[in-house]
Amino acid sequence: MAEAKKKYHQGHDIKSLLLNLATTLLFILPVVIYFDQENAKQYMMIVAGALVVAFLTPPFGPYRPHPYSDWPGNKPFTLRE
Repeated sequence: MAEAKKKYHQGHDIKSLLLNLATTLLFILPVVIYFDQENAKQYMMIVAGALVVAFLTPPFGPYRPHPYSDWPGNKPFTLRE
């Protein structure tokens, strides 16, 4: 019989999700400030706080520090062997 398929790890750990959220907030910041200029400073502080939290969060997950560093077949391409 064929082996059961191993579940593919999608990389959705806490740090990745926080970085995605923080950069999404960073990209929509100019649009939000354009429509509500009175609260621009508060919006910038929210984005700065989200970026700080995202960068200070340690990388949790089964494939850290690098997803493929422990796999035996993962060797860099070199001209010399």
